[in-house]
Amino acid sequence: MDITEKAGFYKNLKVRGRRRLAVSELMGTLLMVTITLIAGAAVFGWINGQANSSETAYGASVANNIDFLREHFVVVTQSFAASPPSTSSACSTVGGTNPNYECTLLTFWPYNSGQIAFSLFSVRIQNLTDMPAGAANKNPLNLLIYPASSSGCSGPSQTCGFVEYNKAGTTAICPVTSAWSSTNLDRGFYEFQSPATYVTPTTLSQAQLTPYPYEITMPTSGDCNGAGAQYYLYDGIAYILTFTGLYGNTISTTVTVNG
Repeated sequence: MDITEKAGFYKNLKVRGRRRLAVSELMGTLLMVTITLIAGAAVFGWINGQANSSETAYGASVANNIDFLREHFVVVTQSFAASPPSTSSACSTVGGTNPNYECTLLTFWPYNSGQIAFSLFSVRIQNLTDMPAGAANKNPLNLLIYPASSSGCSGPSQTCGFVEYNKAGTTAICPVTSAWSSTNLDRGFYEFQSPATYVTPTTLSQAQLTPYPYEITMPTSGDCNGAGAQYYLYDGIAYILTFTGLYGNTISTTVTVNG
């Protein structure tokens, strides 16, 4: 092979080498673009999913805040009696000694003054002054009463029945979630429609006073597994009643029992 032929041979090798190198760069670029697109799609999908979750949570939070702002109510009056029905005799017929007779029934009338339908979620009863000497139930009293339910309730968040708490309200002593009936009234607050008709409280429309009074029959000792005796509201003793709506609004009132 002469010098001219050798020069042509090496030239061809360089050309073929450059062509092979050019093909490798193209494939690498295509692979990098493909990987970038796949990774980008995955990241976009994850971010989009997180955004949707955040938007849903934010929307629920805003909705709850709006409902909270629109929820307003008042409790028009409270009264005390010996036992259901609310037209029954005075507390002095139950027991206790003058002036601290024993009442077992609390009656109240909620009024919806807000801009949204109203449902009462709970009522807390706490004594402000000490129980009389020899009182049957515990001192202090701290009961959280939920709506009565004919089917009962369960789960981590109690929604029916009642709970007895310690004085600080931090420890539940005995939650009761069993079913309620018209013959077993001490399982939450209920709506008294007639001496023979007791129902779970209904939702109140805007600017509506409940057509029937709500009642709480004080629990008996058996409801708390025998821990303590019958719960009473004592004549002459001051109590704090805290009413909480479904969306978290609360009103508290101090009443002195006069039954």
